[in-house]
Amino acid sequence: MQELAVEKRKVPVTIRCVDCEEIKGELFLSLFSKNHTGQETALEFMNSPERFFVLRLEADPPVRMMNKDRIVEVEISAEAELGGQDLSRMGAKEEPMEVRFNNQASLNGNAYVELPPAKSRLIDFLNQEDKFFLLRTGQTAHIINRRQISFVTPRR
Repeated sequence: MQELAVEKRKVPVTIRCVDCEEIKGELFLSLFSKNHTGQETALEFMNSPERFFVLRLEADPPVRMMNKDRIVEVEISAEAELGGQDLSRMGAKEEPMEVRFNNQASLNGNAYVELPPAKSRLIDFLNQEDKFFLLRTGQTAHIINRRQISFVTPRR
C-alpha cells in the first residue's frame, strides 16, 4: 500500500482552537499546488473543502484528526508560507488591521487584498467566501478563520 502514498512536505505549525487550546504539530502539504505553480500553501490547505485534516503531533498519540471549524488560527513561519514572496510587490493591497477573535484574543498585522478595484475595500475582503485568510505579523503568517472573528479594526 505504501506505493500508493502521495508525497507531502511536513510544515511546523501552532494551531489555536476555539477552546483556547494551543497545539504544536505538523501539517502535511502537497508538493504541488492546484492553483498556481509551486507548492501548496497552508492557506490553500485550510481553504480546501475537506472539513477534517491530519495534524502530526510530537505527543502521544502522534496524530489528531482536526476539525477546521474549531480552529481560530494556524501560525506558520512567513518563509514557509510565502517562500520569500513580497505580496505587496505582486499587486496585492496591504491592509493593516487588528483582528479581535470571539475568544477575546487579538492580533495586529497586515492582510493582503487581491480584489478588483471596485470591490477592494476592507469590508469586501472580509466578506469573501474563503473561510480563512492570511495575516502577516513580521516573520510569522497567521491563517485566520473568518468565522472566529468578533470584529476587525483598520489600522493606518
